[in-house]
Amino acid sequence: MPRIRIHFSKKNYAVFISHIDLPMLFSRAAARAGLRMERTQGFSPHPKLALCPPLPVGVVGLREPADFWFVEWEHDSMSRWRQFLPGGIDILDAQETDGVSLNKLCAAASYVIEPLDGSSPTDIADVLESTLKENDSFLDVCVIGREVSLSASGLELCGPSRMVKSLVSASLISGWSSLSIVRSAVGRWDRNGMRVIPLTEEFIS
Repeated sequence: MPRIRIHFSKKNYAVFISHIDLPMLFSRAAARAGLRMERTQGFSPHPKLALCPPLPVGVVGLREPADFWFVEWEHDSMSRWRQFLPGGIDILDAQETDGVSLNKLCAAASYVIEPLDGSSPTDIADVLESTLKENDSFLDVCVIGREVSLSASGLELCGPSRMVKSLVSASLISGWSSLSIVRSAVGRWDRNGMRVIPLTEEFIS
């Protein structure tokens, strides 16, 4: 049975859909598109899938990876699936894959963080760099205009929630409403190029 790796975007009002609701959202859309998903074994079988590290509610995801196991996969399966997804969720690409599990490939992520309340982007970058270094998760940071571009590893421990808490503790922001946070890529860290290589590029490399 084919394992299909997709990359999807989560924007607009869809950012308020929680991570735990995504499996049902995708599996129901697949069922409505006439796609049969493989199911897990055990007392309570459910569609077999693997999602990328979770995004907190309110955070935009531009290129989020996920794996789904189907009974069969045809050339028009992706376009049929997309038609039944809600607004703000879109499948960007899909391809059959095997080998290394998704969790082992999601080693780093890039974020674009913009203060919305007049806070200094440079101060925000300094606090986040210090916080991530404490957890051995810092990879790179730069400030371009009002935006902070940040790359980090240790996604389960040093995601957006940890970043917001550190900025609140430093009295730079009042909370989530003070920031716009976008996760722009999830994948492997390219030390030479100093960037996160999205898993989409695995399809063409």
